[in-house]
Formats: sequence, C-alpha cells, structure tokens
Amino acid sequence: MIARRKSRSWDSARLLVRSAKVLDDYALEHLQQALDDSDKLLFPLGEPLNLNLGEHRWLSADREESYSDWLAWILQGISDSAEILPLFAFGDEARGELLGPVGEVRREVRSKHGRTDIEVPLGKRGLLLIEVKVQNPGSELSSQLKRYAQKVADQHVERPLLVLLGTEAPEPSLPLFGFIFTDWKALCPRLRQYANRIKESDLLRAAAILIFCGAAEHNLLRLSVRPRHFRAMSTVNYLREWRCEV
Repeated sequence: MIARRKSRSWDSARLLVRSAKVLDDYALEHLQQALDDSDKLLFPLGEPLNLNLGEHRWLSADREESYSDWLAWILQGISDSAEILPLFAFGDEARGELLGPVGEVRREVRSKHGRTDIEVPLGKRGLLLIEVKVQNPGSELSSQLKRYAQKVADQHVERPLLVLLGTEAPEPSLPLFGFIFTDWKALCPRLRQYANRIKESDLLRAAAILIFCGAAEHNLLRLSVRPRHFRAMSTVNYLREWRCEV
C-alpha cells in the first residue's frame, strides 16, 4: 500500500502576504501626507519626487557621468569647505586646517593611475576625491581605489579625504585603501537640507539641486510617488527622516 503524501499548507504564506498587504496599504495612506509635508517645507519650490524624473533619460540609472557632472557642479557652487565636508559626513575631527575656500572642482582628471571622477581642493593642504558609482561595482573596484589612493600619495597631499559614493556598501572584506563609503541614501538628504537653507538667497540653484536629488532618489534609491507593491514605506520613511534632520 502506497502512503499518500500530505499536501503542504499554504496558510502561513497566505498570512504573510495578507500582513504585507496591510502594511503596504498603511504606507500608501501615509505617503501623500509625507509628500505634502515635504512640499510645504521646501516651499516655494516643492517635493522633487513629484516630478517623476525616472522618465528623464539623461539622469537614468546607468548614466554615471551625468550624476558625476551634476554633483561636481553643485560642489563648485559651494565656496566654503565648511559646507562641503558635512555633505560627506566629515565632522570636526576631519576639518581643522581644511576649513576655508574651495579650489576649482575638477572632473575626470587623467593620470597614469587612471581617471578620477571628482577632485575638490580644500584650502592649501587638503583634497577631497570622490569616486562615483551608480551601480554595484565589479571585482575591479579594489584595484581602482588602490590606484587613486596612490595618485594622491604621489601628489603629497597632506590631508586627503577619499570618498566612495555608491548605492550599496562594498563587501567588508574588500580593501578600500583609505576610501570611506558614503551611499546616495545618506548624501541626498544632506543635499536637500543644503538646498532648503539656500533657497532664500539662491532660489534657482536650490531648485537645480533638488531636481538632482529627485533623479537620484527615483533612479538610484528606487523611491517613487507611485511605488510598486510593498515599496511605499521606503518612500514614506525617507521623506520623514530627511525632514527630521532639518
């Protein structure tokens, strides 16, 4: 006599789906309020996610040079390093003699070590070097960072600040050779706060910065005013958190 196999119960899976649906409905109910609150805070500009910049091909997720160009333009418009350093989470311990005027921001600087994305001279003794990534880098990342770190060493920069800007942190075992990882999810809220501070004195520039933030948030962070299933809470939390830091 052949024993009949017991059929697996889908009750647990159905329960999980129902619970997720309840949470998603809750998030969707609060999404519009989060957008309205952010919109009011940024007045007379507005919440950049409402622009649906995912349809803008120039700032699509695979156009790394466009993001680097726009970020370099933003940094070039900041004359004091005291405004730039906090954008990349460098606190008082990293400032010191780096405080002061910002030199000419350079893009795609070529050398025997390769081509760096963004270089920002800080005072007389420092250099902020930013390697920009909009997709997960491959296995060549470590050797690339090693070359750039060697370039800075060859230039005898006294106070180098090396930043790897990306969407996801590298594996803990991957050598970064002095580079400090900053993700777009941390940078964009700081840029929002900076734009909000300067909107009274430089409205057009603040608007351009917010447009850049909206593009990065939509294309790189996958935030949206019309999120896919189970993604609404990510946008709600993001909008709430950036406002709390203002």
